[in-house]
Amino acid sequence: MAYQGINQAGDIPFTARQKPSEKRLHPDLNLTADGFDIWWKKTFAQHTAMVAQASALMRAHRRVSSVSEARIGQAH
Repeated sequence: MAYQGINQAGDIPFTARQKPSEKRLHPDLNLTADGFDIWWKKTFAQHTAMVAQASALMRAHRRVSSVSEARIGQAH
């Protein structure tokens, strides 16, 4: 990937390129894998909590709706 820029020392245009021999991966792959595992577990836990909260809200809504409908039915 090429990047066009200005050399601040002499305002001379330059092109910086990543050499094919340069590593593109993190040097410690175990650290990278551990970081991903931590992110995945945290994200999964957050999504699980959100689904549990949504489920609880839906159950509460159904209870309130059924009570409201029962009261409306009794009024007629």
